This record gives sequence, C-alpha cells and structure tokens, in this order.
Amino acid sequence: MQRGGIYSAINIGGLAVGMAAVILIVAWIYYEWSFDRFHAKEKQLYVVYERGMFNGVAACWDWTPMILEKTLRDDYPEIAAVARMTASFPLLFANGDDKFNIQTVYTDPDFLTMFDFPLLQGDMQTALNDPYSIILTEKAAIRLFGNEDPMGKMMMVANTYSMAVTGVMKDLPGNTLFNFEALMPASFIKVQGWYSEIWNTPSVQTYVELYPNVPADPVNESIAGIIRSHTNDSETVELFLHPLAKRHLYTKPENGVPVGGLIDTVRLFGVIAGLILLIACINFTNLSTARSRKRAKEVGVRKTLGGKRLSLIGLFLKESILVAFIAGAAALILALMFLPVFSTLMGQQLTLNFASVRFWMAILGFVLFTGLLAGIYPAFFLSSFLINYPPPH
Repeated sequence: MQRGGIYSAINIGGLAVGMAAVILIVAWIYYEWSFDRFHAKEKQLYVVYERGMFNGVAACWDWTPMILEKTLRDDYPEIAAVARMTASFPLLFANGDDKFNIQTVYTDPDFLTMFDFPLLQGDMQTALNDPYSIILTEKAAIRLFGNEDPMGKMMMVANTYSMAVTGVMKDLPGNTLFNFEALMPASFIKVQGWYSEIWNTPSVQTYVELYPNVPADPVNESIAGIIRSHTNDSETVELFLHPLAKRHLYTKPENGVPVGGLIDTVRLFGVIAGLILLIACINFTNLSTARSRKRAKEVGVRKTLGGKRLSLIGLFLKESILVAFIAGAAALILALMFLPVFSTLMGQQLTLNFASVRFWMAILGFVLFTGLLAGIYPAFFLSSFLINYPPPH
C-alpha cells in the first residue's frame, strides 16, 4: 500500500473508531432519556410526590394515601384524570390445572387512557370498570392460555376469586418504569378489604393528567396542603407534582425535590462522548497538517491558476466532510458489531433504529458536524500558504 493509502486508512480508521464510540454512548444516553417519554400526553403526566423533614433533612417519595385519588378527582378541575397504582407483586393465576405467578398491579380505569400501553384486544374505556376483570399482557396471556383467545375466559386468582379477562395489552417496552404482566382494577382492593382511608398511610403511587396548557406550579400550590388539611398536623408532609418524564433520571432529592440521580451519569457520559469526538477530530487535524508540505505545492499551483483562498477553504472542507462520511459508514458498522457487548456492559438492551427518519437525520447531522470540526483548522491552515515566486533575474 502506498503512503497516501496508509495515511488515508489511518485517518479514516481513527475517525471511525471515535465516531463509533460516540454513537454507542449516545444510543445509551437516548435510551435512558426516553423512559416514559413515548406517551402522547407526556407533557401532561405527573407523579404525585410527598415531601417532608426527617432528622432535619428534607426528603421526598412517590407513595401517597389511597384516598388521595378521590380528592384530586373531585376537587381540582385542573386535573383531567387520576390513576393509582400499587407496587408490582406476584399473584397466583390459574387456568384449570395450569398455575402461574404473574406480576400484577392494581390501578384505576383512567390508567389506560392516560398512558400509551395499547390494548390489542378489549376496550380501554371499559376494560377495568368491573372489579372482577383482568387485563393481561401478550406474554402473560400466552403463558396462561397458549394459542387460545383469552378474551372473556375465566381464571382463578389467589385460589379464591373467579375473574374474567377483559383485555390483552401489548407487552411493555423496555424504556418504561412500569413493571407488570397483569392489570387488576383498584376497586378490587375494596373487595379484598384492603382499602384504607388513612391519610398518613402512603401505600400507592398516584398519577395525574393535567388538562393541556395547564402549568404544574399553580396546581402544586393548591395541592401542597391536602394531607395537612385532613390530618390537622402542621408537621405533616406536603404534596407536589413531579413530571413523569423526569422520574427515571431525577431520583436524588435535594431540598425535598428530585434534582439529581441518573441524570448526573447521563451528563457525565455526554461529556465523555464529546471528549472522544474532540480527540478523534484533533488526531484527524494533526494528520492533515502533518502533510502540509505536500499539500503546499497543490495550494501554490491552485493559487497560481487564480484560485482564491475562500474556494480553497471550501475544497478542503469538502474533503474532510467526504472523509467523515466514509468514516461514518465504517463507524455504523463498528457500532453494530460492538452494540451487543456494549448493551451487556451497560445492562440495557440498546438498539439502533435504522427504520427511523430521525435516526438518519441525526447521523447526517453528526457526520457533517464531525467533518466540519475535524476539517476547519486544516482548511484554514493549508489555504494560508503563500506562493513563493522565483526572484527576478
């Protein structure tokens, strides 16, 4: 291989490795950022948090009393819908002699209209209206009924209750904090005698949907003292709304508000990705300027033939962008090769969505930015060479 070919291979290879690393890191960042942001009503959805002082330190948590749902629904016109949810727990489901422990939660009917967990079968408006109804995910339905149509089938739950399947839900995506295989109506809690009207007993998570264009701050002010007003305890906790889209990344409380957590790691990885790209571009720049003597002759010839510096800058930038496109193609191949290893390392099932127009727009922007960043200094440096005319005789 000639020296020019070796130079090109090193230049493209170094840039491709750096770009591949950035693609993998950004894929992880996007995955973590995307948690529960796929809901159409994302900007209207909130989790109700409690806030209080413990040993002189402000703390917060996302568990609330069961009775709060009725007060929010009845007394606050800014709130469009409310849904409680219990913690996920294994519950014994039986279809004849076949018995399975299914991860189950209790929730209110509004849950189905607030969140985008589509039903493959059943009516989201009525599927949880009856206390003795159940919605199964696809996998849970297959475990219990195989290839049979589960709709309307009766099952024994906890060896005690006969309940009907009123819906089949698409399996939950990986980028959600919700974790269940079966939904049962919150009204069934009363059937079991577990319902509590005690305001000082946080036992469920409460989700709120605000009407469009309703800001959260005024609602926070109005709901802050709900528990205090029902307990006559001046030291009791306050309530506030925390955006659902921030619940995954913002879990570390400060002054009683979640402001840190995984978001700190995401930001750190963002900085690391930026540094990797910068180093790759610096290496590209160094290799480009190292060949300045050879390119100086080319610049001299072009200027002698009337070439302007601006046109030379454009030429060199085009070259660097072309190299960036070649490196970008190689980077995508490398990213695909190492994606399974990186996914295992990060503990997440990461993907590159080649079917998405946004993905390709992002890649195009990334390659153009890399080409400009890597080539802007060599372009100005190489185009600055002066023509040394021979001295007159």
